[in-house]
Amino acid sequence: MLPTMKIGDVEISRLIVGSNPFTGKSHLNDAVDADMKSYFTEEQAFAMLRRCEEAGINAVQSRGSMPVMGLIGRYRQSGGNLLWLAQTGKNLTTFDEELDEMMKYDPAAVCIHGELADELYMTGMLDRLEGLLDKIRRKNVPCGICAHFPEVLTYAEEHGLKPDYYMASLYNLSQPDRSHDVNPTGERFEDSDIPVMYRVIRSLSAPTVALKILGAGRRCGSEEQVKAAFREAFASMKPGDGVLVGMFDKYIDQPMRNAEYTAEAIRLAEGK
Repeated sequence: MLPTMKIGDVEISRLIVGSNPFTGKSHLNDAVDADMKSYFTEEQAFAMLRRCEEAGINAVQSRGSMPVMGLIGRYRQSGGNLLWLAQTGKNLTTFDEELDEMMKYDPAAVCIHGELADELYMTGMLDRLEGLLDKIRRKNVPCGICAHFPEVLTYAEEHGLKPDYYMASLYNLSQPDRSHDVNPTGERFEDSDIPVMYRVIRSLSAPTVALKILGAGRRCGSEEQVKAAFREAFASMKPGDGVLVGMFDKYIDQPMRNAEYTAEAIRLAEGK
């Protein structure tokens, strides 16, 4: 088992596996999307999730929508033991229905979707966050807030919203002035965002999970670069924080490598 963090009363490994690769969402280009989609049959997805468990990872995170929610549910029915960290949908008007559906799959915790929180920020409606958190709390599961804008997380702290955890993207992909980039995904990854979000993460009172520490593959030019990103993450956050990493094990044993890099980075950062 890897070192763990506490989300509510739940012990979560400080490396969490993400679900985007299962649906071919690489944030890179169409070719990588297609490679992921063709590789991740249900059988292959199950095999990689089992490998994650073998590497000491005990949790998977995904949005609470089909087909990924169903895939994770069937994995657990087949004997898998991964905890599920759920993320709500992006639409405020369907929040209640989606939350009710997610609860059928026994989430260990539920987080407000980053794009929904970002939209509330951009439309001046961050005061809606408290009510959304209360809806999750009434389901008797730990509640969280995800965001790409650091300002969302700062608002939650300043207004005493007290989520059980945060999820923070190192890259602000919701920034409107980046919506027409030449990148094939239509997203622009600016490295200047990284230190800004790490500063905010260190200021947060709840455990935080950092997203996109590898820049969705942009910081994976070599194994040394990958290792450096893990070291940077744990050196830049609070003790007890964690990372979420999507994994694609077609060419390399990413679950085991990422677990090794996580354990090493924590030892270096915290002397453990």
